[in-house]
Formats: sequence, C-alpha cells, structure tokens
Amino acid sequence: MKVCVVIAAYNEGVALGGVIKGIRPFIKSDDEILVIDDGSTDNTSEVARAAGARVVRQEPNQGKGKAIRRGLQEATGDVILFIDGDGQDPPDDIPALLAPMEKGADMVNGSKFIGTLKDGAISLPNYFGNKFMSGFINVLFGVKITDSQSGFRCFRRQKLRDITLDASEYEIETEMLIKAIRNGFKIVEVPVTRDKRDGGATNF
Repeated sequence: MKVCVVIAAYNEGVALGGVIKGIRPFIKSDDEILVIDDGSTDNTSEVARAAGARVVRQEPNQGKGKAIRRGLQEATGDVILFIDGDGQDPPDDIPALLAPMEKGADMVNGSKFIGTLKDGAISLPNYFGNKFMSGFINVLFGVKITDSQSGFRCFRRQKLRDITLDASEYEIETEMLIKAIRNGFKIVEVPVTRDKRDGGATNF
C-alpha cells in the first residue's frame, strides 16, 4: 500500500521542516510527502524541499480547500493521508490512521475528542463549532462521528477522486466527510493527539 502524505501549507516555514522530518520514520521509503504551498509569502517552499518533500506551489493564496483539492489531483499511490503543517498533528499517530486502511477502510478519521487535546490546541469557538457540526451530521446521517473538522485523516485515493469537492476554505474537511458518508465509504474513527501550534498563526 503506497501512501502519499499531503500537507496544505500557507506561511508554515517555522514548523513545516520539523513536521516533514517527523513523518518520515512512520512511512515507507517509497512513500511520498507532497506539500501544496498555497501562495506563501515566507520560506515555506524552501523549507519543504530542504526536508525532502515534493512541492507544488499555487499562486496566489486560494484557501485551504483549494490547496487540498490540488493535493488530491497531484497525489500518487493508494492512500492519501492529510496532516497539517503547523505541528499540531503528531506524526507518531500516523500508524494508527493507516492500520484500518490495511484492513479495508475507505476513510480513517483522526479524532482529537476521543484522543488527547493538549492545552492551547483548540479555541473555544472551534471546539463548540466542531461539536455542534459533528452532532448535526450524526443526526442527519445516522452515523457516530466525533470530529467532523479533523484535518488529520486518510482516504483511499481512488474513492476520494470519485467524488466532487467544491469547498475553497476550511469547510473542506466537513465536505469531505459528508460526501464520504453519502457515497457509502467504510469510515473508521481513531483517537489522535492535538497539540498547540509550533509557530505562526492560524487562518481558521
């Protein structure tokens, strides 16, 4: 099973190098790390290349949703694993995300709400907004998802390519989940850790 790790990054030069280096021990040597530099004004692209990632740069800044969609177009392999470039997603959780894919899952959602939320990892508006949206999705579709806005998740590449994504900004995570549910994906949720940012500022 070949994995492509996709990182949508905007001005993440401070943390990104450490994230990429942290990922390597948890994937195979022929797996790929792909960074979509979404019009950064800092050294994001240079840092990513120096750490060994393949970089695709899009100009101008177009939003996380469009960066994720570009990553889906550019990704190779059997599985796409999405991780944030700000250091909030510990790479040592990657094996837990990939294990259900080996057993036939179409999507694995990393949930910080059944895992570990460290101090400063999430703002109150984000916390309650996520809880509300997750509950709404569960009622609407009859599922049991605890983290509808997780950016730490993986998909079987061809299954994800078979659905149309339209989101331009951070709503991409919720759109991906809803369309995966509606298209009958086999979804597994696993606990992950969410840490505070290594540097920079969120645009959420």
